[in-house]
Amino acid sequence: MTVGVSSSERDDRRRTLARSERSTEEDTVATKAQTYNGYCVKCKEKRDFEGTVEVSKTGMNMAKGKCPVCGTTVNRILGKAAS
Repeated sequence: MTVGVSSSERDDRRRTLARSERSTEEDTVATKAQTYNGYCVKCKEKRDFEGTVEVSKTGMNMAKGKCPVCGTTVNRILGKAAS
């Protein structure tokens, strides 16, 4: 008698695999530290900041770092991540 795998178990395995692939992509992309220009909401001015490139939940590349004046997190959307 063979035991089948339910569809929910298959879906869970697919999600886990997708998460693990995504985390390895983020690890390789996030190691590049560069200077970017972004808008600080707290200072209400454009600032140059040191940041790393990360992939957001929606699949966009984003430069993420701290404002050198006030320390608030500053994000700059760079575009769609390569598939």
